[in-house]
Amino acid sequence: MSVSTPGLARPGVGDRPAGLGTLQERISPASALAAVLVFALAVRLLFAATTGLGNDESYTVVTSRIPALSYFDHPPMAWWLAHYSAVLFGSEAPLAVRAPFLLLSTLSTLLMYLLTARLFGRWAGVWAALLMACAPVLGLTSATWVLPDGPLIAFLLAGTLVVAHVLFDERAHPALWLLAGAFGGLALLSKYHGVFLFAGTFLFLLLCPRQRKWLATVWPYAGGVVALVLFSPVIAWNVGNGFASLAFQSARASAAGFHPLMALMVVGGIALFLTPWIWVGLVAAAVRALRARPVNPRALLLICLAAGPVLVFPVVAAWSGAKPFFHWAAPGYLMLFPLLGRATARRWAANAAIRGWTVWSAGFTAAGVAVIATVSLVPSLGTAFSATGGDPLRELATWSDLDAAIRRQGLTPGPYAFVVTPVWHMGGKVGYALGPSWPVACMGDDCRGFLMSDIQHGRKGADAVLVLDAAGANAQMNAMRRRFQSVESLGTVEIRHAGTAVALVVLATGHGYLGDASPR
Repeated sequence: MSVSTPGLARPGVGDRPAGLGTLQERISPASALAAVLVFALAVRLLFAATTGLGNDESYTVVTSRIPALSYFDHPPMAWWLAHYSAVLFGSEAPLAVRAPFLLLSTLSTLLMYLLTARLFGRWAGVWAALLMACAPVLGLTSATWVLPDGPLIAFLLAGTLVVAHVLFDERAHPALWLLAGAFGGLALLSKYHGVFLFAGTFLFLLLCPRQRKWLATVWPYAGGVVALVLFSPVIAWNVGNGFASLAFQSARASAAGFHPLMALMVVGGIALFLTPWIWVGLVAAAVRALRARPVNPRALLLICLAAGPVLVFPVVAAWSGAKPFFHWAAPGYLMLFPLLGRATARRWAANAAIRGWTVWSAGFTAAGVAVIATVSLVPSLGTAFSATGGDPLRELATWSDLDAAIRRQGLTPGPYAFVVTPVWHMGGKVGYALGPSWPVACMGDDCRGFLMSDIQHGRKGADAVLVLDAAGANAQMNAMRRRFQSVESLGTVEIRHAGTAVALVVLATGHGYLGDASPR
């Protein structure tokens, strides 16, 4: 592979090509960036303020109430942020626990600009930041929800910015590899995807002859040591818990036959999550960069960092029997936005279609968030267009009706030691609705992080409140009878959000916890 090694793009280089459009003639890149930051924060705040916590968010907040070195599903960063944000604000309200993720998303937008501006010029940075903010999976859900992806994106971009500086700026001190390793370690503390920062950088050093010299120095490896030190809480937790988290994640990639259509589904899914027009632009920008001769090493670095998630997860989906999650590949596409920003900056002034495309992307995002906010506040509007006639945002509804129903029954913490649910996502919804005063236990086949907290441990003989899924209540009730001396059904509770039904649960009490799941 032939590559060239130009220096870093200096501020202003390529920022004002001939034939500039009106926008780029009238305002500076700094002013445009400020507008992007305000736009992105405004739509995220609207989304975060008008929607309740989803299944994954509720589960994360509830399981984060018990601080730990790490957690069952992922490394601990999202749990730590949720826990200490709730402590700081004295509340688990959506905006309170989402606050650090909103701040990190603003930082990520700025980092995308800085990375792209460093590599390809300031206007390229503006367009890359805007288009990332317009991609729903990166600019909206990962930017607001209590999930590992928000901090992961911020630390991946920070690490890439430092790597780009040390590789392409001859004045950079080699010790910056240590800082890059620190950001990589923070990315690993956010999600196991952080490993792709190291794998992609290593691949680039192998492929780029003029940068291969770094492999013969101590600095990249020292950065790796820094990352391992920061990642050590996750290693310690896994060692102490039978490698439960690593086993859970690796099991998703276990071979179960060859299903090539699943790979196409993953690619199609992430295209929808990014919006098809942005996905096409990202792929086209990457292909164009690879076809250039010689290949620009700055573009090659981004492509190497993108290659892991973009290629690995469709391949895994093709042989794994586990349900594929389309957003797993998003951190790879994240690294292609600087290339898309460069392509947009080059063509924006002279190409009306490109200008319309960027305006459409921003307008689609703003309109989409406005619709979501409206449907969240008035669910009956959404039910009119729902294929099932139900609330399309029911997973984002808070189960406040459950709290009211339990209070009406006179059930309170103390006489009842804990509340029991049969599956992890119900545990999240129930625990979040009832608040921290109710410890949550999960007794079923898929309990995930609730198994590690083991709330019921040492409470043999205690009474508990049972919240069961109405759809499988008979089987779940029989299972509870094997765990308690007696079980009493209290009736069915319909959970409603703004007048629209979102869930149906069976409320019961269990008396005399037996201490294990063995039949009596």
